[in-house]
Amino acid sequence: MNYDARPFGSRISSGSQRHPSFAIQGQEPYMLHLRSFTRTLHRQQINGVTFHFDPSHRHELDRLIRHFFAKPEQYPTLDIPEDTRGVFLLEGERQWVLKRNRLTHWKKQLQNFLGLKRSFGLHDLTNEFINLSVVSGKSALSPQVSAFGYKGRFPFLREEYLLVGFWADHCSVDDRLLAHPEQAETLLAAIFRLFGQMLDDDFVHMDPHPKNILVAADGRLRLIDFECCALSVLDRDFSLGFLLGYFYRFWFRRFISQQDYDRLCEAYLNEAQPNLDRAIFQPVYQRFRDQNVSRSTRYRILTCARAQAAFQREISGPRGQSTTPLNRS
Repeated sequence: MNYDARPFGSRISSGSQRHPSFAIQGQEPYMLHLRSFTRTLHRQQINGVTFHFDPSHRHELDRLIRHFFAKPEQYPTLDIPEDTRGVFLLEGERQWVLKRNRLTHWKKQLQNFLGLKRSFGLHDLTNEFINLSVVSGKSALSPQVSAFGYKGRFPFLREEYLLVGFWADHCSVDDRLLAHPEQAETLLAAIFRLFGQMLDDDFVHMDPHPKNILVAADGRLRLIDFECCALSVLDRDFSLGFLLGYFYRFWFRRFISQQDYDRLCEAYLNEAQPNLDRAIFQPVYQRFRDQNVSRSTRYRILTCARAQAAFQREISGPRGQSTTPLNRS
């Protein structure tokens, strides 16, 4: 598939009607709310896109980005290209993942440029850049940010770019289980330990499903796609209930029965979480295991203590869930 990876704005002909955000010629946008994350990075423009590079790799990244813009068809894709987004593999002295995104709605363009609110939408590279900048400084479970780029006219952001290190010799847990479904229980034990380490590292990945968990040849697990993430843990037992319940509901029920999943959860909790508060954990686990919970609700209750307390009261009241251990439920 041929994918036009030129900067999106360059596809507009000179006679086309441009969005008002492009009206001021020669004005370079600057996203002030990102200053604390970009101040140590090297800033430069390539093809009208403002990039912030990791200084230790800036020369190589500059060359790779320029080559990519010139001949995008030469670069393999890591996901199915869409009109507004693409994920590409770049290779120089080492391998990199380049993600790009076009924002199509004016409200999203405004919010991301000015930092008016945290987003819980899909494919938000500005939010992923912020999240990875924080998480990668305290955890080895996430990729390292190598560059962030954007293009627009004040106060609208039109394009986002994110460059992170590529983990070679890894596959997603989903791919592994589709090829080897008999490994479900073995992998699940490792995934539970990954979730425990995540909480030890003081963050919560809000999309912890098998496509966002990579397994290395040596069995080590890592996380990708940090568009939606809580940068601190408000309550460990609440967060663990979310992780274990959501993981089954969203994806893993394709590979294992609920009875077996509960049994393996209980074994993990007894071994690794001896101080678990069941009154907090159990209702959260069962709500996320048994029901769909919207992305906006997940974001709110994992980043706001007041919202989390209200959610806990809602599911733990007289009609709330049982605190019976999982293998008896």
